[in-house]
Amino acid sequence: MPRFLPALLLVLAALVLGLAGPAQGAGGRPNVVVIMTDDQTLADLEAMPRTQSLIGDAGTTFDRSYVSYPLCCPSRATYLTGQYAHNHGVRSTTPPEGGFEALDTRHTLPVWLEAAGYDTSHVGKYLNGYGMRRRANVPPGWTDWHATVDKSTYQMWGYTLHENGVDTTYGDFLSEDPALYQTDVLRDKAIDVIDAHAPGRDEDPFFLSLNFVAPHGEVTEPGATTQPYVRPAPRHRGLFGTLQPESPAFDELDVRDKPPYVRGLARIGWAARERIAEDFRARRESLLAVDEAVEGVVGALERTGQLERTYVIFTSDNGFFQGEHRIPKGKYLAYDASSRVPLLVRGPGIAPGGVAQELVANIDLAPTILDATGTAADRPIDGRSLLSFAREPFRRTTRPILHEGLIAGDSDRDGFSSQRRTRVGTYYAIRTSRYLYVNWRGGGRELYDLSRDPFELESRHRDPRYADVRRALAAEVARLRRCEELECGTSVEQLQPLTRRAVRSRTR
Repeated sequence: MPRFLPALLLVLAALVLGLAGPAQGAGGRPNVVVIMTDDQTLADLEAMPRTQSLIGDAGTTFDRSYVSYPLCCPSRATYLTGQYAHNHGVRSTTPPEGGFEALDTRHTLPVWLEAAGYDTSHVGKYLNGYGMRRRANVPPGWTDWHATVDKSTYQMWGYTLHENGVDTTYGDFLSEDPALYQTDVLRDKAIDVIDAHAPGRDEDPFFLSLNFVAPHGEVTEPGATTQPYVRPAPRHRGLFGTLQPESPAFDELDVRDKPPYVRGLARIGWAARERIAEDFRARRESLLAVDEAVEGVVGALERTGQLERTYVIFTSDNGFFQGEHRIPKGKYLAYDASSRVPLLVRGPGIAPGGVAQELVANIDLAPTILDATGTAADRPIDGRSLLSFAREPFRRTTRPILHEGLIAGDSDRDGFSSQRRTRVGTYYAIRTSRYLYVNWRGGGRELYDLSRDPFELESRHRDPRYADVRRALAAEVARLRRCEELECGTSVEQLQPLTRRAVRSRTR
């Protein structure tokens, strides 16, 4: 055997192991930063050019990213567990079915990462109800903690942070001190975390979960948003003075094919239309400070020499209605406005400028982070890692997404009153690359062919051409609503609707 062959084999083995494991820079295992907003729609990303440039253009933009349960607390529990709500058990924002205390925090992402040697920092909003019923504490797995305490979470001034065991209140709700604007304070605390891990200081890898409240409405009492809806930073007020919602689904003309909740909504009058527009502009303006914060975080990573070995993920916990399908405000439903969110990822091994069309969801966030860090979970995971899709944006599968709405109530859990309040039922829905099928408890159905109707304006659930599609998707919903782990990722057949001629031949 040539003398150089053993050494060559060792080099090749090291290369293979390096390709198989998590991407690593010169400093060892990669860091992970997750930046999450609250109630931000995909379209709202238009107000964030820095974020698009520094994360999306520098990595991969997932154009078809959804949340499985479009409601704050269930969605955030999915982020922390990689599980659908029917598996992690958080079904609402309030007890007993939901809220902070409904999640078993002993089996979550920070616990797994801390056990693997990661420093874990949380900055900003955590789970609904945190610190309300019981004194705030630091949940398992977090080595550094700066969480907003409810009910002050949704206040841009006068909020309280529980910081590693100590409660600190920042300003007063009615006194708008620019230095204490919540988004800016959270930004600075996140930058402190990054600076603390600069080379020569704490060189353990870190996981930073940075959760902004914007563009969620401000709330001083549970169930009632303020007016104006959310106060932007003083430096940004009025910058979108003439902007209007432009979705083709706004104030939908014909809702006879919709479920009872939507059929019970009147057309949006001029007063409500102006209120929606005002809130729309305030939301966009509040995101300008988040956009600056993203620039600050990425800049801190670059300044401290950590950017090249850090995965940065930007997303939202759910979308938000702003007049689509006559719904003036809220979330919860499976429609695109409520469930579709931005998802941008940059990091080691991800080439710049990628746009992925793969259907993905927030069940995939935890497994992506576990994959990036080479860490194992101690519970079954329903999602899958997105790293291969981020690195190969043209890769496609036919895995569907399950949407769940498990607690009846009002789609606007923030207390907005329209002409009348009608209760929304519970539902399960399946989203594929082409279809959205919704199965309402009590028998209601919706079926949208998204290739022909991307704004979900015409349900095909009674169209005979879609009968086979409807039956197949109904069977898939029945399977997915009880799925666990690998069975949640089973592909679905890509069915086509029948032609009119084929329908006529069947009826002869």
